This record gives sequence, C-alpha cells and structure tokens, in this order.
Amino acid sequence: MAGLQEVADHATEIADVIIKASNTMYSTIHDDLAWTGEARRAAEDKADRERTQMRAIATAYDDLGAAAAGAARDMAHPLAEIRAIFQHHVVPPVSVADNWVVSGVEDWDSEAGVQLSRLAGLVSALDGADAQWGAKIAQANQDLEILAPESVLTAATKSIEDTKRQDPRSDLDRLRTSVAAFQQIFGRPPSSPTDWKTAEALNPNSYDPKYQGVPPSIKVARIEPVPGQGIVRAAAYIPAAQVFNVPDYDLGDNRAEDPNFDPERARVVTYVDYENGLIITRQNPSVTTSGEVKVGEPEVQAQQLPNGSVMIQYDAGNAFAPPGADLTGHTVNGELVISPTSGNPGTPRVIAGGEITNYPSIEIYQDNSAGNGRPVLIDAADSGSQLGPLFNLPKHHEVGGGKEMFEPFKADFSDPNWERNKPTPLGSPSNPPTTVVVR
Repeated sequence: MAGLQEVADHATEIADVIIKASNTMYSTIHDDLAWTGEARRAAEDKADRERTQMRAIATAYDDLGAAAAGAARDMAHPLAEIRAIFQHHVVPPVSVADNWVVSGVEDWDSEAGVQLSRLAGLVSALDGADAQWGAKIAQANQDLEILAPESVLTAATKSIEDTKRQDPRSDLDRLRTSVAAFQQIFGRPPSSPTDWKTAEALNPNSYDPKYQGVPPSIKVARIEPVPGQGIVRAAAYIPAAQVFNVPDYDLGDNRAEDPNFDPERARVVTYVDYENGLIITRQNPSVTTSGEVKVGEPEVQAQQLPNGSVMIQYDAGNAFAPPGADLTGHTVNGELVISPTSGNPGTPRVIAGGEITNYPSIEIYQDNSAGNGRPVLIDAADSGSQLGPLFNLPKHHEVGGGKEMFEPFKADFSDPNWERNKPTPLGSPSNPPTTVVVR
C-alpha cells in the first residue's frame, strides 16, 4: 500500500509542476514580451492552446493521484485485518479454502468465530476496492496516453511498474499460498513476524512477471531451534540490471542492499529460522534479456553444533550458464557459519563468517521475534559492472569471522564413527531432513 501512496504523491507533484509551468509560459507570452501585431496574436493563441492542453494533462495526473491514494486508503484496512485474522485465528482444526470458505470452527460465537466470520466480508471489500480504484487508475492512464507526451507517459508507466514491483507482497493469492506452504511443514498457519518471513520464503510460486510463472527451487532441512534468536535472512543478489552471458545477457536484480528484501529479488536466499528450527534455501529462476526463463537447482548441505551454530555449504549455478561453468568455478558458492551469541533475548545477536565467491553481493540480516531487524554482514560484489560474474565468480574471499569459524565443525578422523557428523543435504519441503548435530 505504501507503493500506491508513492504513486499518488508522485502524480500530484507532476500535476503541480505542469500547472506552474503552464502559468509561467502563459504570463511570459501575454505579459512579459514587448511585441505587437500578428506575431503577438499568433504567440498568444498558441500559448492559450498549450496552457489548455497542459492543464488537461495536469488534471489527468491529479485523477491518477486521487485514484492511487484512494486505492491505498481503502485497501489498507481490509488487508491488515485479513492478515491479523490469519495470524491469530486460523489455527487447526480451522482452515480456509481457496474460495475463502472457513471450516472447522467449533463456536462461531467465540472471539475466534466472530473474527473468522468477518473474513468473507473483508475479502469482498478488498476485491471491491481493487475493482473500483483499478478502473479509475486505468481511466487516468488512458487519458494520459491521449494527452501526455511520450516521455512523460513513459515516466508515469515506470513509476506504476516500480510500485507493483515494490509492493507485490500484499497480493492475496501470494499470502494464502505462503500460509499453505508454512502449514505443510509445521502443521499450523504462521502467527508471528518470524513465521510470516519463513512462510514467504517457502512460497513455491514466483510472482514477479519476469519469471513468467516458472517456480523457484526450494530446499529445506530441520535444525534444533534456538528460541530467542529470531530469524537470519541471507540474500545473494546481482546489483546490475543485466550481466554478461552467452548467447544472451541475464537479467540482474537491479537493486542495492535492502533490509526488507523480497525473497524473489535475489538469485539465492537462505533463511535460518531459529524459532521454528528450519533452514531454507531458495534459488529463483534465471531470466535472459531475450525473455527465456529457467531455474537451476542449488546444492546445499548443513551441520549444526550443540550451541546452535549452523554451517551452510552452498553451490548454485545459473540455469543458463554455458557448459563447463561448474568446472571453471562460475557458480555462486561458499561456506557460511551463523553462530548465536548469548545476550538479551529481546535483542538476539548472531555473528556470521566464512568464505564466499567475490560475486554477487551478499547481505545478511537478523530479525527478532517482533520482526525488528539488524544487519549482520554486508558484502558488496567486487564489481557491479555487467562483466562482474565473468571475472569474479571463480575467486573467493573471507568474510566476517572468516574460515576460523569452520574449526568446530571439522571431523575428528580418529573417531571410528566420524561419518555420523557428515553434513546433511537439504531436501524437499514435503519431507524435510533433519540436520546432523556435530558431536
């Protein structure tokens, strides 16, 4: 909803600038220039026509701003209420079908029953607001298409597309599918900020239009929970808009570091949910500049220490990489250790370190149970250019606590049962393996 409000504000600002410019042009022609005769009349007639046209464009932008603001206002409340109901009241045996029919309620007069009975009305209100304001936004855009110069229309279209990319996480189908993915593993719907972030990473679908419906590749493994440590979120992302490959270039993530990153806007994300005891690695589809889409399958394995520390070894290849890329080291790979530390349970603090490739950029954040986050490790790619993957993927460097953090995980080969501590490969969300605890 914040994205819609940004479009509204932006459209209103454009309208104000256009009105100001039209007034300046009109007063300059009519009042400031000392000329007479046919030339003056011709210039004044043109100024009158252009001011009328510019004011019509400004009105269309005002209409777009009002429609976007109305959508943000009228959709925010039902969406927040729907989320709250799912968080607090959709608890087994209660379930919500795809058509929003609620079943499993034992007492409709209870607080849960009363809130669940509101669900259909809230969904109807949300759909109604979407239809009402969507039509008005479409009409304003149609007016702009007729009236506005191509450059101005392109800027407006980009602003709306940016908004859709910035706020796709409020999509009802995406929310519902995330709930189902979480419930498949834990037997209950998400009910906390930590739960919702895990649910979002587990969502088996892709929603960004560039992915054309091709799903991500998701692998998971259970770990021993460490209550109070919240969730640790890591993303490997390409900062450039596109990067070198053959025969076509690949689309990047076209962004900077973002503490609230969408798990779709990265090449690979890894979450360590210490509250629920789960590791998730999600590799998003690769997209070429010619529009082809394909997803690779990450190879990930993990170990855990009795103190909760987790070592994750990962190797994720571009689905469009030329043959032999894995042999030359042109994959995103490395080893990272996430280690909890003691402290105030309300302000959990992990440390991270290991060895990773020089490309792409890596960001790691930790969120407490209330959803408040802090940066753990930020490591920019060695090169943000389009040739970054070609020259930097085969090289590695240490980050954070470095390779020293690997020491506690090393096998004791004098132990006849040393193989029991071998890393556990992550598996399917439908049947998650349990990560070995190194003894």
